[in-house]
Amino acid sequence: MFYKFIGGCDETLYHVFDKAVREGSVRFASAARFNDPFEFKFTTVSPSTREAFDKWHDIYFPEYTAEQRSYAWSAFDGPASDFNTRFRPRAMMLAQLYVLCLARTWKKHLMWSHYASEHRGFAICYTDELTNTFTHDDNFCGQGDVTYSDNVPELRWFEGPPSEMMGPIIGTKSIEWEYEGEYRIVLQDPENKNAISRTIDTSLIAGIILGARASETLIAKATALRSERPHFRIWQVASRSNSFELVRREVEDNVRYFGSFL
Repeated sequence: MFYKFIGGCDETLYHVFDKAVREGSVRFASAARFNDPFEFKFTTVSPSTREAFDKWHDIYFPEYTAEQRSYAWSAFDGPASDFNTRFRPRAMMLAQLYVLCLARTWKKHLMWSHYASEHRGFAICYTDELTNTFTHDDNFCGQGDVTYSDNVPELRWFEGPPSEMMGPIIGTKSIEWEYEGEYRIVLQDPENKNAISRTIDTSLIAGIILGARASETLIAKATALRSERPHFRIWQVASRSNSFELVRREVEDNVRYFGSFL
């Protein structure tokens, strides 16, 4: 199961519920607008030799002319090398990559506080099959669990398949974000947008988990949808009376628990 935490004001929560849960809209946010502006950093590792550089192009881009190859090779030398091989590629990735950020677990206090508006929001529960939905998208770029590290990843130019070169950069974040346990799906779009959207089959949405402070209006929207979808489940976050551990309870139409106070 994968989880997408949703926060915002009441009107935003209701709107996102209708779009994402009822209609199946999935939003990929622009990497340029991440809450951490230092993502997608990397150190450049230049090709070991011109021979290795040419061999890589023979395999993956044989159509490149000798002039084009010479121009690309020159980017690794001279006063503009840092701009050509680090700054410019990173700027392009931030502008053209769009990310769906998911969590592997719903049981993290910080996730509910930071991404679900202090428990006023909710988490969408997606089945594991969600990850197979976008692999055939024309703009699919990659997916996987995020690695957390104190070290910036390396971009090893012209080593391995082009589709794998950017993997460590796209999938590495600072160790301070480790609590998120993030799984991300990445699409590419050349146009600079705030976000791009896709629509999935709503059977991939197993249900939602409401925050402990979810409004009655939000609860009512969820229970109304459950009456239309027999498979759709609704839980609400609570905490054990003798520990800080988060638990979830199935929401019944006419029963409420004071979960945020236990």
